[in-house]
Amino acid sequence: MRDPITIITTVRDGDAYLDRYFGNLRQILGPGDHVVIVDDGSTTPLTTPSDWHNDPRLTVLHPGKIGRGVALNLAIENSPADLIAIQDIDDLSLPDRLDRQVAVISNDHNQLVFTRAMSDPWRPTLAALKHFSPARLYFSNPLHHSSLAMHRSVWARAGGYATDLPCCIDLDFYLRACCVAKARISRLSMPLIERTLDPGTRHFARIPNALYQKTRVSVLARYRPDLPWSIWLATAKLRELQLFSAKDVR
Repeated sequence: MRDPITIITTVRDGDAYLDRYFGNLRQILGPGDHVVIVDDGSTTPLTTPSDWHNDPRLTVLHPGKIGRGVALNLAIENSPADLIAIQDIDDLSLPDRLDRQVAVISNDHNQLVFTRAMSDPWRPTLAALKHFSPARLYFSNPLHHSSLAMHRSVWARAGGYATDLPCCIDLDFYLRACCVAKARISRLSMPLIERTLDPGTRHFARIPNALYQKTRVSVLARYRPDLPWSIWLATAKLRELQLFSAKDVR
């Protein structure tokens, strides 16, 4: 029997996805697993389906509108297991997801372990597990936060999720986990989550582009001095210079 893991979900006004989310939990939870949901100030407070009432595997917290970073930290603080899996309310985990991620983390606690999504472009690969340099994130971010699993100790050593950022909370956490907690980034090659791609429902799509770009630049600058030179950093820097040059021309 594998080690138990807690699924962490933060939600604000996600009623449209509750039925399929809880149905998915029935499919993926193993013996000893748990779920912690933080309702981050929904207009109508989150209510669980009747068949989940009094289920000891489920904890639902209603702290009010506290922000996503605080909500994620609160959920992890209330996890009864040391292994943590993130799942957004509008995404689904495939049946093997938790088993495969627990197997990887059990061999090395000091990892952020992701999976691919069903919607990701197919690419040939022989390795079941791919390792990413944090510098890769300076070029683009191929990682899905909703597929992340980790040991609580990584989150604790990294200092938790940032609570003072308007966006890019995931990116900031990945880089801080690598630079401060010295964790590695790994991704299972098998697609083990199904994402909802409708821009009308994705939190990311509702963030003003100017705010996102400004915050992203700030987050990347914060950790750049802690990373050794790499082709990823060099390529990202070249692209930044090209963008600035294009603005000057206009």
